[in-house]
Amino acid sequence: MDDLVIGSGMAGLSAAAMLARAGRKVLVLEAHDSPGGYAHTFRVRDFRFCAQVHYVFGCGEGETIDRLLGALGLAAEVPWVRLDPEGFDHVVVAGDRVRVPNGLRKYEQRLARRYPDAARPLHRYFRLVEAVAAELDRDEELPKTLSPVTLLRSAIRYRHLLRHSRSTLADVYDAVGMPPRLRAILAGQSGDYLLPPEQVSFILHVALVHGYDRGAYYPRRHFYHFVDAVVGAIRGRPGCDVLLERTVDRIHVDGGRVTGVTTTSGERFTADRYLSNVDPRRTLELAGLSRFSDADRSRADYDYSASTVTLYLGVKGLDLREHGFGSFNVWHYPHEDIGRMYRDQLERHDLSDPWLFMSTPTLHSDEPGTCPPGHQILEIATACDHRRFADLRRRDRRAYNREKKKIRDRILEIVEATYVPGLHDHLALRVTGTPATNERFCRAPEGNAYGSALTPKNVDLRRRPYRTSLENLWLANATAGFPSVAGAVGAGLKVFDEMQRG
Repeated sequence: MDDLVIGSGMAGLSAAAMLARAGRKVLVLEAHDSPGGYAHTFRVRDFRFCAQVHYVFGCGEGETIDRLLGALGLAAEVPWVRLDPEGFDHVVVAGDRVRVPNGLRKYEQRLARRYPDAARPLHRYFRLVEAVAAELDRDEELPKTLSPVTLLRSAIRYRHLLRHSRSTLADVYDAVGMPPRLRAILAGQSGDYLLPPEQVSFILHVALVHGYDRGAYYPRRHFYHFVDAVVGAIRGRPGCDVLLERTVDRIHVDGGRVTGVTTTSGERFTADRYLSNVDPRRTLELAGLSRFSDADRSRADYDYSASTVTLYLGVKGLDLREHGFGSFNVWHYPHEDIGRMYRDQLERHDLSDPWLFMSTPTLHSDEPGTCPPGHQILEIATACDHRRFADLRRRDRRAYNREKKKIRDRILEIVEATYVPGLHDHLALRVTGTPATNERFCRAPEGNAYGSALTPKNVDLRRRPYRTSLENLWLANATAGFPSVAGAVGAGLKVFDEMQRG
């Protein structure tokens, strides 16, 4: 075998598909029974739910996901539906609903008309977002090594990135004088990084805002078809395969090189080169921390992102379009203080009045395949702490199930009172996922949703795929790269280029 990939998240699948297309013999080993990482789909009765992904960016012509599909000859096979460009996200703060459109200038004007007293801070905020976004678009031009000349050029070309490399979103709000209501609205997509403005990297916030500003998309034939198409591009090449239910529990090393991997069932696999799509810290532990350089070990020193509780609901006998849903997502915030909500939910374990993300995939695409005729799907997620759920599940399974039910019922109560009256009477199916679920099925350490926490400390030039100090081992995933499907695919494409260069 030429190349072995551990894990079938979108970074691993993307790199493996490109390597297979280049003529390499590639084997992917996946611990779960479904490929795709958080983009995998699971079935319950006649319903199919994507585990964690609801919408993506990077699908426009020449953008990251489009480049991958084009290179694999899958662009026509995997079409995308663009969510409503006049409001792909609806942010509802204390009952005040704002549509987030494509086009930063349009969004600024929309908010300035609605909140005329805030025109000046809005102008300053959006100009800074545009400046940082323009520099992020030049990421490929960043020098790989720094000399006095390249350092000077970078200081000029990337002055906004460098200036705000340690800034949080709240720091920028303070600098521009943003009022409280608009702080909440502009951070309305906070669930896409699971941090409040006081903690999230401003650079990461801009990357997300800028990505979705170019277009928010959903796969016309749903996420399982997208993942299956990429897997098919691997399996369709001679000598290549994706093997499921193969949990790698040891990486063997000798003489500064990986010599093979062993699974929990005792199977051993060898290859010339190895790519881990698994969490970097976990990868180093599988091989033995002492085998790696100090630089590698320092890159594996981070705290994890928060996790989520997710409700997967099958709805019958009503049309969610009549209740404020459609070709967009809805973000619900009960009040303006997003930081307090995160503290309540993550530190105090209080989910009595949580923020909510609500998505309706059956209103994003009319293609069948996710639920029976006459039904719709509603998915609801919010942030929560991993440790509490993991401890409960380990110590007292009944208490764990009671806590799940308590949170599920409270979320349904809020949605029924605020958006969909009588929802309980129309539920054909209800499934609840917790951080413990994420850890068990997606092998996400501490149930993390986005790899390492997206704070300024963890968002820097080192957050990219890289070759480890072991000569034939590379890393690419949400932490060795960036989260989101587009971020993971981008990491896969970058590590493919690096592996091709040797």
